[in-house]
Amino acid sequence: LMSWSGEEYGLLGSTGWAELHSDEIRRAVAYLNVDTAVSGDYLSVSLTPSLSTLWKNVLDDLRPTTWGVCRNTPHGQIRDTNTDSIMNKQYPDEKILGSGSDYTVFLDHFGIASLDFAFHNQAGTYGQYHSIYDSFSWVEAFGGKDGEIGSSFKIMALVARIWGLIALRLANTDLLPLDPRVQGSALQQYIQTIQNRDNSLNLLTLKNAVQQYQEAAAELLVICNNDKYFSSDCNEKLGLVERKFLNRDGLPQRKWFRHILQAPGLFLGYSADAFPGIQQALDSNNLTQALEQIQIAAMQIQSASNFLSFEELKNATLK
Repeated sequence: LMSWSGEEYGLLGSTGWAELHSDEIRRAVAYLNVDTAVSGDYLSVSLTPSLSTLWKNVLDDLRPTTWGVCRNTPHGQIRDTNTDSIMNKQYPDEKILGSGSDYTVFLDHFGIASLDFAFHNQAGTYGQYHSIYDSFSWVEAFGGKDGEIGSSFKIMALVARIWGLIALRLANTDLLPLDPRVQGSALQQYIQTIQNRDNSLNLLTLKNAVQQYQEAAAELLVICNNDKYFSSDCNEKLGLVERKFLNRDGLPQRKWFRHILQAPGLFLGYSADAFPGIQQALDSNNLTQALEQIQIAAMQIQSASNFLSFEELKNATLK
């Protein structure tokens, strides 16, 4: 449980700590972030896609306490952290992460699955943010449900329940509650994003790598959910596969950002780009670089597929 300083000056506290303590987070499976926890009653979450199933399960189990507190139940707005776009139209509040808060170093540089959520005012960011009027009195009178003085404190209690239950399930379940199948579905959407930008690009190697990832993810979960003998091996794969999306050479012109599935867009502020290396090359009209980044992305996804694939587990289960 950490509290960071220096966030507004460039995420200095979290970035400095993580870079200095990289050995301590070498096997971390998830990072849970809360920045501006409550400024309204509209729930939104941005997350690594593999954490989406866990998020929905926790919100389902807390549902009796969310009705009447959270405006957009049952699951809030879920966004893919890799693209800052809505993940699932059925659950229209799921986003992916870009940058702008302390998850950045854990996800973009170290490849740790991350989740960031908050209750806010659906009409937009409240005007008192970062001002002398950002006070206890404002939070009490206007920080919760419209017209309900003190409701913000009930929502803060719900934030603690959500955060705590997610942390407990990540720490205590026999099988880590990460779902690589959702990641596989998200990868298909990322490819569509690239196709929508330039339909002339040859994405065959990328499509093949994504298909292999989807197959490996599905097969692994069948084995892991049916044979607890392999739980430690399964947890190794489920918890660390996100690292396989890191390219040690980083993105073009941005070596510190190593995640090939997502990064804050070069011209998007905090918002994220899916396959940022490819999109950055397209932004620059650099076809040669785009083709190179396609191959790099395919190679990293193939590496993730190989990491998930567990032939000895499958063979042992079939005997």
